[in-house]
Amino acid sequence: MPDKYNAYKKAQEEVSKPNPPATVTNTITGDIIPNKKRETKQQMSIMLTPTHKKKLRKLADSLDMSASELIGYWIDQHED
Repeated sequence: MPDKYNAYKKAQEEVSKPNPPATVTNTITGDIIPNKKRETKQQMSIMLTPTHKKKLRKLADSLDMSASELIGYWIDQHED
């Protein structure tokens, strides 16, 4: 099975990784670059009609993404 269908295992591996240091020093310029804070993924349920569920899966598959990744992308594109 491709990795995109094994999102649970992928999320477990990501959570088990140690957090990177708060800053990183650029070896060429010596500048200190702050790292982005990595957020922990959490599970959430959403209610969709069977038709919407099929459409979401079809759209996500066509973009080679999981449905969760696609929803996250849409949310990130919306400016607060």
